[in-house]
Amino acid sequence: MDTIADTNLTFWDSGWSIYIITILVFAVMFFVQKYAYVIDRQINRLQSINGKWEGKPWPLISGLILGILVFLLGVFLPGNLSIYPQNWDWPEITIAVLAILIIIKLLVESIKNFGTKYGFLRFGIWLVFSIAYFYAGLLAGLFLATLFVIAIIIYFLFFWKKRLTIK
Repeated sequence: MDTIADTNLTFWDSGWSIYIITILVFAVMFFVQKYAYVIDRQINRLQSINGKWEGKPWPLISGLILGILVFLLGVFLPGNLSIYPQNWDWPEITIAVLAILIIIKLLVESIKNFGTKYGFLRFGIWLVFSIAYFYAGLLAGLFLATLFVIAIIIYFLFFWKKRLTIK
């Protein structure tokens, strides 16, 4: 039996790395969402039409919420989520319908406000950001679950401390 500790651990081997990465992803998400209007301004400038339409960052928030929903369904329905459509039940169908609705609404909004050529450009850019926010939503779900567990542990420590005191 080897009793020598492995001292060649990297940052990625640490259990804390996922939480540090999550906080960094949240910081990046904040700035992307805050300056998302720049995408529409640049497309307006490329289009050379003095259109002043700027969309709201709803695809980003929708992708984030969809990611959190997938995480929560994965936690509360373990083993039931399937990637094969022939095995889909209501959770997978709900996720697929919501994702398709987000994509269709984004496509219609982009083409309606910027025309076909620049609408597809805007659609592609926002779709990539929405997918990134979806994966960030999975991390957000993990982070929220961790905070929830820590809150429960702290609550029970204080509750049982009061309960175990001798009067």
